Amino acid sequence: MAYLETMKQGNKEYYYLTKNIRISINKWKKIRVFIGDKKPSKGGLGRYAGEIEEKARPFVNRSDYLYLSEHDAETLQDLKESYTSWLKHVPKSVKEKLNEDFVIRFTYNSNAIEGNRLTLRQTALILKDKVIPSGIRAEDYNEAINGKECLDYIKTYGGDLNTKFLEKINGILTKNTGVVYGGRIRFFDVKISGSDHVPPKHTEVKKHMLNFFKWYSANKNKLHPFELASLIHAKLTWIHPFEDGNGRTSRTVMNFILMKKGFPMFFIPFEKREEYYQSLDIADKGEYKGYISRMLQLIIDQIRSYGHNKKE
Repeated sequence: MAYLETMKQGNKEYYYLTKNIRISINKWKKIRVFIGDKKPSKGGLGRYAGEIEEKARPFVNRSDYLYLSEHDAETLQDLKESYTSWLKHVPKSVKEKLNEDFVIRFTYNSNAIEGNRLTLRQTALILKDKVIPSGIRAEDYNEAINGKECLDYIKTYGGDLNTKFLEKINGILTKNTGVVYGGRIRFFDVKISGSDHVPPKHTEVKKHMLNFFKWYSANKNKLHPFELASLIHAKLTWIHPFEDGNGRTSRTVMNFILMKKGFPMFFIPFEKREEYYQSLDIADKGEYKGYISRMLQLIIDQIRSYGHNKKE
């Protein structure tokens, strides 16, 4: 997908038609065609399309990703680069507001999916304005506070994905919420209300976690970051390694992986909860291509609307 890119030299802005080309599994090359110092109309970009495709032809890699289509991978790369570029050129205050808004929306949506009763407005009052709305449950309040603390933690964590990291995340998310063994791999059986999936027996959890980390080690540099993050989420929710907070933990880890790879984080909208659960059901059956495609559709418009320049 080609898009319009702006570059500043001195006091002047110059326009290029740009296309990201994958030359290896996680390596990309940027191809540009110079347009000039006047922004062209969308229709005017057509005259440069053939030129950029010709320049890109020698670098095109025909091999597919394991689960993502080439088009989807290119779209994600375009969004990643425009987001990164945008962040470099906006004031610190804008970045802080963007982060604050994301923390509120991620916390609200992730908690609401699991039954938290707070509204988006109430979550904002708690996290932004430090106000405790009247009539709310202490558990709901604590889950909101925990959600922010957990996102703050993963942004400062410099290590890799491992058991201690997972336990730390789950411990933060379930703190002061009535969970007895928060932050500890379960040693008892659990059931998931309203789901056909039966998590592995507690005697098998350690074996599944060991296999999970072996899989992660073998694939963390082979899969596209979105494939990797989405599959980590699916595999962890299937194992259900904790007493409670497994969904919130998995969604947090998914964003941790994306953040490490330079991609913008995202949340699963509460209003799309049913589609989200259906996606996980597909993953439980091992249909990962369909699962990843559905996950991408759940969040692609959200990433496009984060506030950075839209692609033409």
